[in-house]
Amino acid sequence: YIATLTVGQDKVFFGVPGQPIRVRTLELMGEKYQMTFTDEEKLRFSLMESFGVPIGNLKQIIMLKGDERNAAGLQPGIPTDSVGQRPSELHDWLLSARYATKELNNVDMRVSIKGDSREEYPSIKKILGILQDQNINKFSLITSLRADEK
Repeated sequence: YIATLTVGQDKVFFGVPGQPIRVRTLELMGEKYQMTFTDEEKLRFSLMESFGVPIGNLKQIIMLKGDERNAAGLQPGIPTDSVGQRPSELHDWLLSARYATKELNNVDMRVSIKGDSREEYPSIKKILGILQDQNINKFSLITSLRADEK
């Protein structure tokens, strides 16, 4: 079970494998953020490969059709900055997905970071800090070749 953080243009998208894990992750985030999700919202979320919105905008994205949801610029990325003593939303998504994976499958979730070769180092560094805060020190880093190397 490998979760994928996709980083590009200062945006972070998160994808978790498996519909049951996605549903449980959403339920855990709902508990943390005092939000309730209907069965239809849970089902629709479970079908999403990945997403990149603040949790306050998640219900709107869930209810869009797939092609509408993936329109350029619609999803601004998951917030990666902590607010006061509260950890970032990305931190909470990772932690919830890890709990869901362990609870449902009794295995540790693995993480891969997928980034463009042009991505700025600070964005990746911020994600590495969030992972290390959760003692995730092993992850895969997936990069694409630069145009001149293809």
